[in-house]
Formats: sequence, structure tokens, C-alpha cells
Amino acid sequence: MGFMRRLRVSRSDPDGIAEAETIGLDAFGAEAAAERLAETPPVSQKARLAIAVLAGLVLIEAVPTALWVRARLRPPAVAAPVSAAALPPAATLPLASCEPAASDAPATASGTSVPAATAGLAAKTTTPPPGAKPAAAAAAAVPAVERSMLAGSVAVTAPVPMQVLVRGRVVATTEAESFMLPVGSQELEFVNQNFGYRARRTVNVQAGKTATVRLEAPAGTVHINAVPWAEVWMDGQRIGETPIGNLQAPIGSRELVFRHPDLGERRAAVLVTLKEPARVSIDLRKK
Repeated sequence: MGFMRRLRVSRSDPDGIAEAETIGLDAFGAEAAAERLAETPPVSQKARLAIAVLAGLVLIEAVPTALWVRARLRPPAVAAPVSAAALPPAATLPLASCEPAASDAPATASGTSVPAATAGLAAKTTTPPPGAKPAAAAAAAVPAVERSMLAGSVAVTAPVPMQVLVRGRVVATTEAESFMLPVGSQELEFVNQNFGYRARRTVNVQAGKTATVRLEAPAGTVHINAVPWAEVWMDGQRIGETPIGNLQAPIGSRELVFRHPDLGERRAAVLVTLKEPARVSIDLRKK
């Protein structure tokens, strides 16, 4: 309707023909644009959300890149030089400030002054934390006890080297001059497996003193013979003429000397134990 009206007007007005044509073309263009908009489907809510997310990601990536570029393009800062004139001479440094004044130094119980720094350190180290006992009280509660006040020594004399056991545990050997044991009554066991010797003794150990234990050598059995015959000495003591049987001798290593008026003298050693009788036989005719 509007188009026809403009067409009639243009016919009646020759001067407005060009304007009418322009208006008519504009009208057709507007109508075509409206039809295209009507045909274009509206943008969905998911599409808008995706666009917003993409824009945010681009912004997140762009900000660090811009900061990095800015840092690279910024010229490095140069520290201003310090002139030697700005520093005071060494002679004018206040060295006395490192030492406390006589009036500021606290005095000790003896009347001598203590530097402030040292006094502060002493106060810091000697001040006990809340609830803690003072050092003097702790020292008084646990007095220093010498080892001699808790144990005593034991010296053993034995015919052969022996192990010393207390409650089945080896604590020393008789080869030592002495050994330490706790104060009190101690039951000691002395053992030598080679000689088959075992003995028990009870010793009273006193603090700071040495208890002595003497073990006598038990006797073992020895059988001695010589061909044709000989007088026999054991450890320098004459024991008789061969044959000699069931001779009782202290355990240990014993020295025998065989003497014959025509065949001369021969020496031998015998080990006397408690396990079994020791047997010694010598032929003086053999050199």
C-alpha cells in the first residue's frame, strides 16, 4: 500500500521521480532484510555460553603474555653508585657504642661489673623456663656419685686360668689382676673346660674395696712307668721309683724327671686333669 501511494505521487510529481525510485529501492531492501532476519534461527543459550568461555580463555592467555612482553621490554634497573664521600671515616665510627657504659653495666655479687651483652646472655641462659627446677636444685637432687661408691673389685688366685661367671654370664677371667662387680653378695662360678674344673664361691663385694678369692687346685690321678726302671721327681720333689700308679697330683702341667744310674736322666711333661687319669711311660734305653 505504501509503495503504490509513493508510485502515484511520483507520477504526479516529475521532480520527485528519482527520490521515489530511491525510496522504493530502500523499501524493497528493508523488506528483504526483514525477511532474512525472520528466516535466520536465533542463537542458542549453549552457543552464547561457549562464546563466553572462549573469550575468557583468550583473555587468560593474553594477560600473562602481555606481562612477559612488558617485563622483557623494560630496561634493567641500575643501582646508583655510592660515593666514598658518603661513608664516614673509620676514625669517626662510634666504637664505644659496642661497649656498655660503666653506669649501665650490671654488678655481680662480688661487686665487679659485667658487660651488658654478657649480662643479657647470662640472664637468658640461666633463667629457667616456667615450671622447671633451677640448676642448683637439680644438681642437689642428683648428686655426683663415683663409680667406687657403686661397685667393688674382686681379685682371684687360681691354679689354672678360669672363666668367672655370674648367673651364667661370663664377666671376667682369673688371668686379670682384678675385676669390678656391683656391691652386695655375689655368687661366682669358676670354670675351666680343658681341665674339667668347676667351682663355686660366694663373695661379699663392698664399695671401694677389693675382695679376694683363693682357689685350691684339686688333685687328679697320674700313672707313671719307666723301662727298665727309674727314680721319679715331680716339680722338683721326689715321688718314688717306677712303676707308680694312682698318684694324686694337683691339676695343671707337671714336670717329671726320670733318673737311672746307668741310663742317665730323662725329662717329660704331663697334663693332670679331672677328666681322666694321666698316663706317662718312658723307655730309658732309647735315645
